[in-house]
Amino acid sequence: MKNEMQGLFSDPALERHFTGHSGSITQLRFSPDGAQIATSSSDASVILWNLNQAARCIRFVSHSAAVNGVAWSPKGNLVASAGHDRTVKIWEPKVRGVSGEFVAHGKAVRSVDFDPTGHLMLTASDDKSAKIWRVARRQFVTSFAQQNNWVRCAKFSPNGQLVATASDDKSVRIYDVDSGECVRTFTEERAAPRQLAWHPWGNMLAVALGCNRIKIFDVSGSQLLQLYVVHSAPVNDVAFHPSGHFLLSGSDDRTIRILDLLEGRPIYTLTGHTDAVNAVAFTRDGDKFATGGSDRQLLVWQSNLHTYDASQFEAKSALVSSGCDTSAASSKQSLASGASKSNDLSIRIDPRQSMAFQASEENFQVLDVSLESGSDSCSCAAQLEEISKLLALIDERVRRLEGIYSL
Repeated sequence: MKNEMQGLFSDPALERHFTGHSGSITQLRFSPDGAQIATSSSDASVILWNLNQAARCIRFVSHSAAVNGVAWSPKGNLVASAGHDRTVKIWEPKVRGVSGEFVAHGKAVRSVDFDPTGHLMLTASDDKSAKIWRVARRQFVTSFAQQNNWVRCAKFSPNGQLVATASDDKSVRIYDVDSGECVRTFTEERAAPRQLAWHPWGNMLAVALGCNRIKIFDVSGSQLLQLYVVHSAPVNDVAFHPSGHFLLSGSDDRTIRILDLLEGRPIYTLTGHTDAVNAVAFTRDGDKFATGGSDRQLLVWQSNLHTYDASQFEAKSALVSSGCDTSAASSKQSLASGASKSNDLSIRIDPRQSMAFQASEENFQVLDVSLESGSDSCSCAAQLEEISKLLALIDERVRRLEGIYSL
């Protein structure tokens, strides 16, 4: 059978296995260059994992409660974190970086996101609103408050002209940034949305639902394009591959799924987590993806999706189900997650016997950095004020240029 497997596409493979948080991983994001991963956690910390130097990771401890979300600025020079303590922290991702903070909402902040320019920041909160802020001055710009319940997440579209929100009132709303108007509303009867992701082209939106489903909507046409029922428990996060052809999802059922959107089917079921998978993300080039969960594990995978050939899928799936390993990370054993086996031809990969999984990188050096005001190691008011003035000056020049071009 090994001869039969030759020439077929390569499967995703586990590359790194990290543990370091003392609480659940709530969100994760790759840096723009793909060299670092920022993870937020219920343990009130954010860890920066350096994939090039595993022995030198940095834990930032500043929030007084769980950290619900994290985001990198487009240039990678800033990281923002959203806390259950109602605050947002903005800081330079290095040991002696400058930091700042502000109280963004009246209740817990659930998510944070930068716009494509890096000048604006979007936050979502249990106070039923999403807000836009000017990063340089940490200045409030506008709010979107048509939701009737907690706002789980809010994200800028790829061009920054639209904002999508997911709320516990079982709605997904699309707002126009310039006018502030709600231009689209998608409602769900079964359960509230937990997370959403914009398609790289900006015309579609994937929604992770608490009713075990994933929906993909055409934003401009207000139509449901695809519906996937591939998990046996609520779906917590979704992420598009940069090509727009694949979707990654993580669920309370402890599995990760990869969907082929062109063919409309699941192609991989990945295990390895021992509790809910809360966060998933691709690198900007799509070569890697990462998953994090309530088991406090961070798994980094080689995607190998650039080799995927849909015309070979059924043949390879049949060979795998007959007992042929497709890679060192594959496993013949069936899933214990309760995922439906009927009409599911997805290739199942269990990395727990792989060298990468067993070589869990627990013994690296984690540098603890406090971002509290007045900390000599990471916060300097004079430096922060100087940088804030510089960013404000740049922001003013950008606005002038925008005014010139609009004439």
